[in-house]
This record gives sequence, C-alpha cells and structure tokens, in this order.
Amino acid sequence: MSTAAFVDVTVIPMDEEHLLKQQTVLVRDGRIAKIGPSAAANVPDDARRIDGSGRYLMPGLVDMHVHDNDPTFAVLFIANGVTTVRNMWGFPPHLDARARVERGELFGPAIFTCGPIMDGQPPIWPGSTVIERAEEAERSVAEQEEQGYDFLKVYSNLSLEAYDGIIAAGRAHGMRVVGHVPERVGLRHALDSGQASVEHLTGYLQALTPEAPGLRGTTYAERLIRFTEHANESNIPLVVEWTCRAGAWNCVTLLVNRKLGAAQLAFDEERQRPELRYLSPQYVSYWDPKNDFRQQDPLDPTLALAAFQRAVELRNKVVAALRDAGARLLLGSDTPNPFVIPGFSIHEELHLLVRAGLTPYEALRAGTHDAAEFLGALDDFGTVAIGRRADLILTEGNPLEDVAHAARRVGVMVRGRWLPEAQLHAMLEEVAEAAAATQPDAGSHTHDAGRA
Repeated sequence: MSTAAFVDVTVIPMDEEHLLKQQTVLVRDGRIAKIGPSAAANVPDDARRIDGSGRYLMPGLVDMHVHDNDPTFAVLFIANGVTTVRNMWGFPPHLDARARVERGELFGPAIFTCGPIMDGQPPIWPGSTVIERAEEAERSVAEQEEQGYDFLKVYSNLSLEAYDGIIAAGRAHGMRVVGHVPERVGLRHALDSGQASVEHLTGYLQALTPEAPGLRGTTYAERLIRFTEHANESNIPLVVEWTCRAGAWNCVTLLVNRKLGAAQLAFDEERQRPELRYLSPQYVSYWDPKNDFRQQDPLDPTLALAAFQRAVELRNKVVAALRDAGARLLLGSDTPNPFVIPGFSIHEELHLLVRAGLTPYEALRAGTHDAAEFLGALDDFGTVAIGRRADLILTEGNPLEDVAHAARRVGVMVRGRWLPEAQLHAMLEEVAEAAAATQPDAGSHTHDAGRA
C-alpha cells in the first residue's frame, strides 16, 4: 500500500478539545505512522504529499444507526466522510460485506452489525425474529452469537418475559443488547436491565407521560399526539438520573423523527431535495405516505403538526439534559428512512445536536471518539493518533467552530486510500446516473427504505 503525507495541516485529534497546528501526518499501510511538527518532518520521497495548509484533519465519522441495504450507499457514506457504520438490522449478507471490507475486497465503510430484529407478536416489520418465551430468546441469541453478529437488537412489541430472556441470554453469551425500548417493558426497566444503547430516545416520551392511557396498536402519529398532550417536563431530571445510573448510551437520531413528520405533512416539498438524485426514484415511492404503513391514519393536520413540533421540543430538552448530566450520546441518522439520505444526513444530524445544546466538539465526538469507544475499537479508529486506522477527513474550515465545516471536504481517506474531492464528485455522479436509470415501483414497500 502506498505512503501518503498530509503536510502542514491542523490536526483535530478528538481525544480532547484542542488543535495541533502545522503538523505533518504520515500514513503508511493504511495506518497513521507519524504525527509531528512540519518543520521537523521527514517525508519519504515516495510519499504522496497532500497539502494541508489552512486545512483541518479530523477522524472519519461513524454513523451509529444505519440500514445498509443498498450497495450504492457505500459511495454516499464515504463521500460524506462516514468511514464506519453500525448496521441496525443484519442478515448474512451484512456479515459477508463486513468481512470483505476488512479484507479490502469491497469498497465502503467498515461495518459493525446487529443481527435480525428481535420483536414480539405481532412483529412490526416482516422478517423480524419473533420471541415470546425465554427459551426462544436463548436459542435465537445463541444462533446470532454463532453467526458472528456484533449486537442483539430488541424491538417495540416484545413482552416483558421475552425481553428479560434476551437480556439474560445476551449476558450469558457476551452480547450487548441495543435497540428500542419495548412499550410493555418501559424505559426504567430497560435501563436497569443493562440495555447498552437506546435508539431514537424510544421510551423517553412515554416515561414523561406516565398518566397517559395505553397506546399499543395505535399508529405512530396517534401515539405522538397523545404523548405530547400528556408530557410532563418535570420528569426529565428523573429519566436522566435513571440513564446516568445505568450507564446507558443514547443514539438519539433527532433527524429521523423530524423527517417522519415532514414526510407526512410536507411530502411534496421534501421530494425536491437535490440529494435525492443519488437514490433510485423507488425510495421516494416507498416514502410516500400512501405506501408507508406507518402513515396510513387519517390525521388532523393541525393536531399532527403541533404534536411533531412539540415532540421536537421535548426531545431537544431531553438531549440537553442528558448532555448536561454527562450521559453518553452517539451520532446516528437512521438512514434510509423518509428523506434521511445516506451520508448527507449525518451532517444534518450534527447540526441538530448542536441546536439541542451540544457544542460542535461534543457533537463531533459523538460520531468519532465516543462511537469508537462504544464499539470497543478506540485503539483502532475514532481519533487522529499514531497506530490508528487512516480513516480521515480533510476539510476547508474548522469543524470545532462550526460543524458545517465537516461537510466542506477537500477529500476523504479511507483505510489509507486518498480520495480527493474531484474523485469523490465523479463517484457521486456515477451513482446519480445509475439512479436516474432506474424506475420507481409505486406498488411496493420493503423495510429497506423504512425505519427499524
């Protein structure tokens, strides 16, 4: 593998909030070999020199909640600096892709993956593994461990017995449990049981509304209306206390909840987004409320809009309180949900985290250092340091001043391979041309384009 050197660059290590100015970073065999002042650097003659003057070098981003079900996503991720993903609904092809990426046979971000979703009866998504009893949980967890999945994912319709069985089996097999907080389990029990990460803040709005009547079986929008009508903000410190005591992480995915509302209330506006040119038109067809089973309820637009806006406000307050208390947060998008575009959406999520109260450094850390820490791979990636994998983003501005600069790429390095902006642009254009050649199938709907 070739050698490369970022010369006279400002390094953002992401181990703490600081800058290393006028550095030369030498990359050899896919790893960071040396970091030191440019004035004293000895760049090998055969090294590719990458001008870092006035530029910033940061770790590649980790999207901690994706559904990686389309090979075209690889280019969209890498072009946006996403060099690692946590896939949240896994099947054997994901295990194969993970191994091929590791061997250098497949282009794309490094992959960590859950196994099949574990849900109750009836399952929300076709293809989920239905668990109703503890013995079924043990059998399914043992199978997922043997197959080599990284995490167990629990979902919304699990019973308390099934959930507890999965937690016990996961502990016995050394597999962490992540995912939704099932409605019949509740946030406090999930946190006290040791669920490692909670996705989308599921369970939190419910925990703010203990007096609300039961809502199982109702639609997403109906539940949201009821929860926001009954929400008691004075319960926020309590749920934050539970979270901190449990040591649980939250992958808050603020964007996806906003986009689900937008898809229902502003579909025609959202479908004009320029990034959609990189996706097959069939995705927009999937996301059309007429074809999305989650959006089939007749809504009073005024009530729905108020509920979505109130939910945004509540989630932002929960995130701010979690941040203030030192609870652990992760950066994730939940792509490819409606109008949550692979790669591009992670930069929208960064903006939303900052708007919710995080500093730019804290938002970026949730998708670099802290993501690697959660994945147990902090010695492999997540910081700019000697020995780390050379997954790097070179930017025109300082992302610690404004997270928007993380998207102002000069180029991306993935496992030591340098991809300058011109090459990334050409790759994106190839994806756009291929997408334009496909035709939408308005009558179909699969989990590939929906939230899980």
